[in-house]
Amino acid sequence: MAEVEETQNTEGEEAEPEAAPEPTKPTNQMKVVIVIQDANILLGVQSPDCDPVYKTVKGTLAIALKQVPLLVKEAKEKWATAPLYPKADLPEPPPSKVPARTPVASKPSTPKAQPSFF
Repeated sequence: MAEVEETQNTEGEEAEPEAAPEPTKPTNQMKVVIVIQDANILLGVQSPDCDPVYKTVKGTLAIALKQVPLLVKEAKEKWATAPLYPKADLPEPPPSKVPARTPVASKPSTPKAQPSFF
């Protein structure tokens, strides 16, 4: 049998409260993405547990780099109020009018006799 250990709380001794889990702290980790294709530049900012924020700019890399601090600021403001896009409440698809196919029951295969070569 397993031994059960009983603890008694004597007067004057207070039981230690269990440590509450620390709330998750927001991370300062951030990724900035720049994709250049001809004169079109895609700027993106992403942070863990947040949806990314994108912006397109026409021009040169120098023009796009000037936009990065503003995009980071906009992303932080958006993430402070709503870090993730709301879930889409899509209606259930209508049932299919085509009947579902059922697999054809196969006949149990009987082993074929091997031909005699000799």
